[in-house]
Amino acid sequence: MNKNLEAKQASAVSELPEASVYSPVTDALNRATELGEDQIVAVLNGVSSMPQSTTVFANPALHKTAVDCAGTEMTLNIRSFALRGIVSESEIIADRLSPAYVIFVGLFGRRPEADADGIDEEAALTELIDRKFYEIATARRESLAGNQRLINQVAEFVKAFPDAGPEAVIQHFSTLRKLTNPDQKGITGTRDPGDLLVEFIETHMENVAVGTVSTYMRHQLRDNNALHPQVLAMRASDLITEHEKDGKTAFQTSYSLLLGREATPVEANILERMGIIQTHHGSAGSNVVARYLATLHTGAVSDFFVASQMTLDGNRHFGAIHDMTAFINQIESLDDAALEEAIQERMLTALPTFGHPEIAAAGRSDEIQQDPRPAIYFNPFLEALDNGDIQLSDRQRKRLQIAQRIYQLAFIEGFIRPGREDQPPLRLTPNTDFGGWSVQEGLDIYETDRTLLTYIFRGFGWMMDAREQLQLKIIRPVIPPHPDVIPKPTDDMTISNEVVALHNRMADKDAFGG
Repeated sequence: MNKNLEAKQASAVSELPEASVYSPVTDALNRATELGEDQIVAVLNGVSSMPQSTTVFANPALHKTAVDCAGTEMTLNIRSFALRGIVSESEIIADRLSPAYVIFVGLFGRRPEADADGIDEEAALTELIDRKFYEIATARRESLAGNQRLINQVAEFVKAFPDAGPEAVIQHFSTLRKLTNPDQKGITGTRDPGDLLVEFIETHMENVAVGTVSTYMRHQLRDNNALHPQVLAMRASDLITEHEKDGKTAFQTSYSLLLGREATPVEANILERMGIIQTHHGSAGSNVVARYLATLHTGAVSDFFVASQMTLDGNRHFGAIHDMTAFINQIESLDDAALEEAIQERMLTALPTFGHPEIAAAGRSDEIQQDPRPAIYFNPFLEALDNGDIQLSDRQRKRLQIAQRIYQLAFIEGFIRPGREDQPPLRLTPNTDFGGWSVQEGLDIYETDRTLLTYIFRGFGWMMDAREQLQLKIIRPVIPPHPDVIPKPTDDMTISNEVVALHNRMADKDAFGG
């Protein structure tokens, strides 16, 4: 490894972003005391432990645009995305920022720079992430059968439990990692931040490697369930070694493992754009758990990622993707009339991948909030489909057409609840899971694997939260973000254009051809 690059890595990972000094509750309490407002002081004292606002993430409604919904003009208040107030989703899209660039901003609170030797911090972080991922090809670990190559142990697990999803594989090997490391330091506020960050990256990238390798092996078993574990290990090792030899990043290799074959450049770009945008998710439950475990000074870094991952897969979190799969599986064989009835009935309860518990993504007025991520994920896929870079099977096309019809009924047409016939229709906008499910359906990613891409990238968001949490005990970042990280109004139409383009496509008779 280049010594200058190694020195740059050591210097970079030891740096912490500046902690927030913005404390609105404390400021209000002091002001109320000055004014002699005793009742206000008493109330504020009850929440006086509320800390400074997070400086990691903010996503206010920033953009406004209009779309046609079956003859009704609807105003969309589009939520924005900004990491550290430095990188926005529009910049990620327009400039095609690399995963390492975005991750660096989130971890260190500034853009990566280049030094006089021509070695930049983005390259240093990329090399560190890649190196920790590719170690799976040679790593050895104790197991019940003795000391073995880790990739062979994964193959034996997958062979024994071919229906287990990647989360089960990751959790199993996380436990073994803990048992074979009696000197682990865990997460504490006294650890060197650089040392802790390296362990975070090392642990997460091994988890990513284990999870994606297991997914690749299950692809192989679906083609031939008689394959021996040694053959599974050899095939996965060959793909990883070849990708590393070709200079592919850890993320690019993960896309191929996820697809069960070498990803085309177009497929890799689609998955990478979707993954980068999911690096941080604001107030999502998994981020809250990451903060809580950092505050508890969890004894093992492995547990930090496992607990956050378990929350990520919860039914009220990204489990919505699995709910959407189950719903489509349930209704795809119905005729048109029965299909419409089933969708309308489901809208009366909980429609998977639509609405949001914390933003105004549902309503009867002519104004509604919109998550831009479905469009950000979906549009590159649709462009590739139009260009012939991606082909759909008849079943994929039919399932995506059902998703399109759900969009039309839930948002464009809306629905009338019984007893409210005299009111405007209730409309629901799609959330991030709608885009995540649809793109992965179109890329033929296996149903049990459709939260893995999020896990790959979200792990770095958890690291960002943990590093802030060790400085300020925020726990749950659903509080006003620091003013400096709130995106400012802009004339940039990038995100609005993305949202409108997807809406118009979904409003067409058939968005997917055939």
